Amino acid sequence: MADERTTHKQLRAALQVTGDDATCAAVLEELDGYVAAQMDGRDPFPLFPHIATHLDGCLTCAAAYGRLYRLALADQADALPSLQNARQPNLSFLLPTPTAAPSLVDRLRMGVEKLENGWSFRLSAELLTLLQPQGAPIPLRASSTEERYAELLLALEPTEELQADLPLKVLVYRDALAPTDCLVEVWVQPHGRAWPHLAGFVVTLQLPDRTHQQITNPWGVAAFEHIPIDNLDTVTLTITD
Repeated sequence: MADERTTHKQLRAALQVTGDDATCAAVLEELDGYVAAQMDGRDPFPLFPHIATHLDGCLTCAAAYGRLYRLALADQADALPSLQNARQPNLSFLLPTPTAAPSLVDRLRMGVEKLENGWSFRLSAELLTLLQPQGAPIPLRASSTEERYAELLLALEPTEELQADLPLKVLVYRDALAPTDCLVEVWVQPHGRAWPHLAGFVVTLQLPDRTHQQITNPWGVAAFEHIPIDNLDTVTLTITD
């Protein structure tokens, strides 16, 4: 008689189950433990009486329990299905955000070092590529040398934006008499000074194996001949007043 009363009580509780979202959510959170108890051979009813009663009266949660129980059985039997042709996840959002390449102005600024009484400027392979002239060359030296130095290889002419950081112009011409060499013209153009007050600047052209030095003329020009073209990416120019 006691067992019959217990059965009637369980049946009445099952018929009175309400499927409100909060109750279902609470049951679903504990389903793992409920199924794990079954897999261990224990009776889950004394451990989770509220879940057992709820599953008897809620089709939605009962279906979720059934799926979880079948999955646990398959796992226990080492018979979980393998996923065929699984799509690879798109993890591109984890890659670093590409940064914009430095502009010519940025690269030029990176090559400048301010000194106590002047500044230095270092050329590089990247700069040599960016400084190649786009138009026809215009010789800027004495007429007697125009034919020898007619091919303009590089032209650095800073804009107003860069004038304060790099107050000079650099022009490089191939030597027609020695095609592996070039002429490097440095035009010093400090702010507030102009012809004929540009003479007297000391311009040093440093190569890995030797150093050249010239004094600017009233136009602010210092010229260096017989500079190996292959060594241009190692040139450092230093200008002191």
